[in-house]
Amino acid sequence: MEMILTGQPIMAREAEKIGLVNRVVPVEAYFEEAKKIALQIAQKAPIATRLAKEAVLKAFDTPLEEGLQFERRNFYLLFSSEDMREGMRAFTEKRPPQFKGR
Repeated sequence: MEMILTGQPIMAREAEKIGLVNRVVPVEAYFEEAKKIALQIAQKAPIATRLAKEAVLKAFDTPLEEGLQFERRNFYLLFSSEDMREGMRAFTEKRPPQFKGR
C-alpha cells in the first residue's frame, strides 16, 4: 500500500524482504534462473500443476468459500488421475515418477 500511495520505488533486496518478489538474482543470471525454475515445474505432474495454477488464480477473483470449493473439486479430480497413482507408486518404490498427464 505504501508503495502505491507514495509512488516511492524500492530496491530489489527490500522487495524480497517484504515478500513482493521470490528471489533476487544478478541481471546476467536472471534467464538461467528462470529456466531452472521452469524445469522444476515441468518435471511435476502436468495435471496437478495446471489445477494448482487455476486454484491460485481463482483465489484472486472469488470469496474464500468459493475458492475452497474450487480447490476441493480439483483435489478430487486429481485423485482420480493416473498420475496420482503413478506418484504414489513412485513414492512407495522410492523412485522418480513418470508422469503422463492422464
